[in-house]
Amino acid sequence: MIFHKFILAVFILFFIGCSSSKDSLLEDAIDMAGENSCEIEKVINAFDGEKQDAAKYLIESMIGRYSITGDGIDSIESQYRLLPNGKSWQFDSIQLAKIKDYDKLPKKKLFDLENIKSEYLIDNINDAWKYRETMKWNNNLSTDKFCELLLPYRSGDENITVWRKAYRQKFNHVLKNLNKTDNSVTAATIISKAIGKMRFNQQLRTPHRTALDLLEVPVGYCRDDCDRTLYAMRAFGVPVATDIILVSPDHGNSHLWNVVYDNDDDIYRMFDNYRYPPTRDTIHDDLRSKGKVYRITNSLNIDRLKKYPEIDEIPDYLKDPRLQDVTSEYFGANEVKIQVVETSGNVYLGIFTPDEILPVDIATKVKNYAIFKNIEPNIIFFPITKNEAEFQPCGMPFMITPQNKMIQFIPDEDNRNNIIIDRKMPVTFNLKEKMSSVIGSKIQIGISEKGPWIDLDSIENMPTHNFYRIQVPSNIDFKYIRISSSLKEKPEIGEIIVSSDSLGINKLPTSYANKKKKGKWENLIDGNILSWYHYVAGKKGIILKIDSDKEVNSIFVVPRNDDNYVVPGEEYELFYFAEDGWKSLGRKVAEGFSLSYDVPQNSVLWLRNLTKGNEEQIFICRNGRQAFNADLRLNN
Repeated sequence: MIFHKFILAVFILFFIGCSSSKDSLLEDAIDMAGENSCEIEKVINAFDGEKQDAAKYLIESMIGRYSITGDGIDSIESQYRLLPNGKSWQFDSIQLAKIKDYDKLPKKKLFDLENIKSEYLIDNINDAWKYRETMKWNNNLSTDKFCELLLPYRSGDENITVWRKAYRQKFNHVLKNLNKTDNSVTAATIISKAIGKMRFNQQLRTPHRTALDLLEVPVGYCRDDCDRTLYAMRAFGVPVATDIILVSPDHGNSHLWNVVYDNDDDIYRMFDNYRYPPTRDTIHDDLRSKGKVYRITNSLNIDRLKKYPEIDEIPDYLKDPRLQDVTSEYFGANEVKIQVVETSGNVYLGIFTPDEILPVDIATKVKNYAIFKNIEPNIIFFPITKNEAEFQPCGMPFMITPQNKMIQFIPDEDNRNNIIIDRKMPVTFNLKEKMSSVIGSKIQIGISEKGPWIDLDSIENMPTHNFYRIQVPSNIDFKYIRISSSLKEKPEIGEIIVSSDSLGINKLPTSYANKKKKGKWENLIDGNILSWYHYVAGKKGIILKIDSDKEVNSIFVVPRNDDNYVVPGEEYELFYFAEDGWKSLGRKVAEGFSLSYDVPQNSVLWLRNLTKGNEEQIFICRNGRQAFNADLRLNN
């Protein structure tokens, strides 16, 4: 998982030693600067009034800030520059081996307070202040919001660069339109559209990259894309921040996105540069389950450390004093009181992952009850406590409705419902987009590579399973299959399976007929559902040859997908959560593309694939079908 990290020891020492005085916080920062303290004091003395307050705010926020440097980081960056910008973002085996070697090279941490020069900070303050004063939407922007949303000179632990002017030069063409507006959301929309036109890869997991590296070679993942957006927006004086979910109720990973502060109504509006541009019409729902939402701040939130007294038992990501709980901004304020087993330890708000239920917040304990505040409605949570090496449930799973009604999932062993199961993960909007890419695809068969072609099927809707089956009439003689599309520019197909049975078990060998066609066409018939190939829509399409004399029963078109559907021949086990933990409802080898179980009413369920894979999520039974968190939240 991706988490916003910091050096724990620094903050603990700071927390123990600091007083409630704001001046003391500044004094601590100057003390931590050591021999570099004269540079820090130069920054303070360079300003007066509000501008000096901003300088002090910035210096206080430098506590614990550092850059990770070293030959390994530099060498990895050099590998990114070998990628053909705008065409392909995949490393070959040699490049991957080099990156792994570089990643093992020594790295060091350079603390900002000990190394940063006054000139850099003074220039940063002056530049940010200029765009606070000259952009009309900032006319009434408070100093605190200026310091949080415009002033920061860095995002995480990347190397520091001089980036503001470079980003303005890159997106200089938007300035004319920016000068016409007095609303920050409108300004963010203008810049967002410009950023969105620059292709950004979100498949490579990278070290935290500098502002200038992101501008030159736009690769990384959601964190880096958010960073790039922060730099571009702040360079033009648009007040923005980044929000994060630490553990997703949909897939167990973290995710980040940007928010822009609306100067007209004091609302933070979420957006991304591709799917949801900033708008004042509504607060966007990006279709992701969130559970708890935090805002990454520039300043230290010391109260956050006070909230977690047992500092050693929780993950670093929960101790981060640069996180602010903003869940109520998304879902309103609420509160839920849950009975838990008697425990001397803390109780945390837990979100399921296959490896462990992970904490995302801490409860207030009152006797044998835990009180949680501000959580997303219609999401299944667990009260958990630390038990030796891992977190374990200390009560029954629950959720809260939009009407603030608490629902606990206590299984009724004596009453059972039948459920049809076809997946072990939710169908997210990303998966829907991938699988919908084959809509409009036409499947034809013929006796030769050039036809004549007989229409066999046309995909008109998103397949309901990753194995889209086409039954082949027994009275047609053919050796070739053609798949073409006229609706999507680049339909994405994971696999084409030709089978002598209706379940795709007895696969028949196939080969690619039009080998001169460019692209990784071998992915279509490599037996790996997770590999995929996109082809340009057109009449010729993809042509496969059947290298067998056996009779064909079915052709399966497998769209690009996550391979989390029930597959014939694979073994599964279903669990439900009871008062004494997870209990098995039995193992089954799938005889088709779904499983059938009788499950206790009002139970939380967990399907495991014992044959392969590790992506799994909990669900409940609703009208005889699965309902994951992603489905439940649609009732909000």
